[in-house]
Amino acid sequence: MEDMELRRLELGRYKCFDGNTSVEIAPLTILVGANNSGKTALARVIHLFASSLALPNGGGQEPLLLNSQGIHHGRTFQDLITRRSPHGQLSLSVVLGNGSNEVQLSVDVQNVVRSSKPSESEQQLKSWCLCDESDKVEAIRESLDEKAPYRIAVSGVDRDREQINWRGLLPKWPHPFPGWTNEKIDSIREWASGVRYLKCPRRFQASALTLDDYQPVFHDAMGATAPWLFVANDDLRNSVRKWYRRIFGVSIDMETQANYFDLTAESQYPGTNVALYQSGAGLAQVFPIAVTAFTANRMGPGVDIIEHPEAELHPAAHADVAELLIDNLPGATRPVIIETHSEMMLLRIRRLIAEGRLRSDQVIVYWISPQPEYGSKLQRISITDEGAMSSWPEGVFYEDYEEILAIRRAARNREG
Repeated sequence: MEDMELRRLELGRYKCFDGNTSVEIAPLTILVGANNSGKTALARVIHLFASSLALPNGGGQEPLLLNSQGIHHGRTFQDLITRRSPHGQLSLSVVLGNGSNEVQLSVDVQNVVRSSKPSESEQQLKSWCLCDESDKVEAIRESLDEKAPYRIAVSGVDRDREQINWRGLLPKWPHPFPGWTNEKIDSIREWASGVRYLKCPRRFQASALTLDDYQPVFHDAMGATAPWLFVANDDLRNSVRKWYRRIFGVSIDMETQANYFDLTAESQYPGTNVALYQSGAGLAQVFPIAVTAFTANRMGPGVDIIEHPEAELHPAAHADVAELLIDNLPGATRPVIIETHSEMMLLRIRRLIAEGRLRSDQVIVYWISPQPEYGSKLQRISITDEGAMSSWPEGVFYEDYEEILAIRRAARNREG
């Protein structure tokens, strides 16, 4: 099959998202909202799903991988379920496509507490469904017994009950599913292996780095592998250095000694460099963002998910980071999803749309807000060709205007 692109994500009873939530994915998808509204949870569920699809051979005794590449989704499976129900069930679904063809993978994962060991629980893949426009296969376990077979149905017709061995959320070979599923399963696994995630705050290794540790296929959510990517590729190194020089007026260099190297930043004293992790926090925090942006177009299908790309930077640089991501936006086959609190990033995106440098249909903004007793809700906001927001919740990014009014009121009161 051709490269798959993520088009839609659906989830039910996941953390603060009660009921069913559907998220359409654009080439640039932006998550905004108040603290503790569910932005990070929504961003991370894509990584949770993908890391449980791309497990190596022999890996994954349970369906969902709670810890992967530096992301900790929960101490136990119960942490993933709305209201932390001991017997809760979590539903996840992705719709992937290429051209007019789409394939959907849906799973229900059950938390099972054994009466014999009430202090322990385990994940169980309760149901699994793979379908496209013409075919559909389902596997449903009708008992909580971990040894119970699955009822297999193909295009609505029941087959014999079968045992299935899973590797995460995908079946191990041999499996009882029709032959047409193999190519789709391989495409789903390939897409999942291309999902990258950057947490916030990101972390730089303080000790000297060694070239022997370079693992070109490994990605770490803390951004710890970014220096090795920088060192190993001349084009990437030149792109990152030019961007730092243009935006911050600072040169990023590499100092080597034997088999060790350090990344350095130009200090305020001419001819003197300091280790990048010891320079301004913003310069170090944005380094993995720059590496991710400049490598996105050669990564193939997948997703790049970034928490707060503006972290530790002066607001004046927020717009420049937004432009960095947009200038290197791969498109639908590799969407970029960002969680942000930055008004300046949104303003620059709106400006680039108004200037015709970015199409309005390439961007979706989701405002996430907590609803007491009902869980977090999504409000989808589009941007017009003129750069205007289709709608905007009252009071969002309104604080600066309110502060200006308060200052003026205080000044008038003093004069009076």
